[in-house]
Amino acid sequence: MSQKTEDREMLEVIVRRNERSNFEQIDVGGKIMTVLHKGYAERYPFDIEKFVQDIEASCEGGFIAEVTRYGIERIRELDLGRQYYDLLNSWLQQYSDIFSYSARVELFYDVCKELGLIGDYPFWFDEPGDTDGADGVRYMELFNVLIEQIRVRCQSREFKERERLRKKNAERNMRNVLAMEEAMFEAKSRWLILSLTLAYKPEFRGEITPETIQEHRDRFFAARRCNKLMSGVRNYVWTIEQGEQTGLHLHVILFYSPDSNHDEFIARQIGEYWVDVVTGGRGDYWNSNDGRLKRKYEKRGHGIGVGQINRGDGKRKALQKNLTYLAKAQQYVMIRGAERIRTFDMGRVPQKVKSGRPRADSGMRPSGIDGVAAG
Repeated sequence: MSQKTEDREMLEVIVRRNERSNFEQIDVGGKIMTVLHKGYAERYPFDIEKFVQDIEASCEGGFIAEVTRYGIERIRELDLGRQYYDLLNSWLQQYSDIFSYSARVELFYDVCKELGLIGDYPFWFDEPGDTDGADGVRYMELFNVLIEQIRVRCQSREFKERERLRKKNAERNMRNVLAMEEAMFEAKSRWLILSLTLAYKPEFRGEITPETIQEHRDRFFAARRCNKLMSGVRNYVWTIEQGEQTGLHLHVILFYSPDSNHDEFIARQIGEYWVDVVTGGRGDYWNSNDGRLKRKYEKRGHGIGVGQINRGDGKRKALQKNLTYLAKAQQYVMIRGAERIRTFDMGRVPQKVKSGRPRADSGMRPSGIDGVAAG
């Protein structure tokens, strides 16, 4: 994959993740309103990632102070200064300690902390040639120090290993989720695809811990064994994410029994089940099968990856993209402390269809609902 293609995919993944984390629907006087919280479609992790990549590929700083033949100092702007200096202040303001980031973005913020650029009040870079009143250092010199320390850290074994593992995990997740999607359409020619964000009401978000949402996630999927509505879920992919305003939430893509084609209604019922039963009234949800949202997806060029989808349907491409974005999102912006919990998983991949058996009734393992693991 070329660097340009990888960069474009990374930006799209970040935008999609921010959309899931910062969009929500709220009831205002009986009318459902769509709210976009701060952070929607922010691309700052992508820009920081590119900044660190460019530092790795360069041996220069951001600025050079030169003296002309007339004895006048002139500040020459180098490529790194020209492309990134004006973005520094917004990057410092965007930092949030509830998130963990990709290896490069985390490295950038770690170096900023060591230099005192992140604290109770973010540091503010003024004109490159001006001097910071606190320590008498020119801003351009501090920027050059930042670049050099990032460059040194990028050469460390620890950083290189973390970057290797990040890519390896993302690629494995992507392969697995696409293999599962392919196997599901080998097992049955048609599925009802439901996509929901299972969240919490604003008044309860502060008390929801990673352990709480894990408990609710397990209860949600375990219900497939004993609840008629939930028994229609034949397979799933889920990821735990976090928004600064929306808090911890669970995004799920469900392969639901195709016996009905009323995907918006069924998704709404499942969302209400999360609210009323799984979370005991503390929950909230976002129904991506809503007809109005489908039209928005199509206008944006995302494609419609929800609803009734057949094996040969072009909508499978949009579904595959959505699954891929879930699988890859964890490598860019993560929940801090996510190494202690699983933030992405999926049901079992169905077995291949055996010769001589009807396609519609085969391909599933004998355990769980239709042989797919229940949680």
